[in-house]
Amino acid sequence: MYHYTECGLSNVFLKNGFIVEEIDGEEYTSIDEMNGLHRAIAQIVVDSNTPLTHEEFKFLRIELNVSQKMLGTRFGVSEQTIARYEKKSSAIPRTTDAALRSLYMESLEKNNPVSYFLDLLSDVEAMSAAKEIRLEEIKEHWEVAA
Repeated sequence: MYHYTECGLSNVFLKNGFIVEEIDGEEYTSIDEMNGLHRAIAQIVVDSNTPLTHEEFKFLRIELNVSQKMLGTRFGVSEQTIARYEKKSSAIPRTTDAALRSLYMESLEKNNPVSYFLDLLSDVEAMSAAKEIRLEEIKEHWEVAA
């Protein structure tokens, strides 16, 4: 068994699908089909019915290829809040846990508009502050003002 800590998770062990070689006295491990392996790990994490650990939260964020800042924007929190989740300084709210799992599933299936709605929610305050609705009455009918 190979203890695959390189993925950022401390509980992943590979039974096969890897080769250990010694080159110039150094031991090197190569893993077959790394992308597939990471998808399999992520699927197990997402399908788990236990709350995400801090390691799993970070693993899924990295698999989504988004920064802490980008994820924070999507969830309506600061980059520092995401960092605290990953460093085990703050508990991960269940809604954030569920949203991250949904985002990951969306990235695989391409048919779940979770990111669209998260983007909308994160922009609500900015949009409501910046957007004015201007109307004018023309012949007893309201229309958008020019």
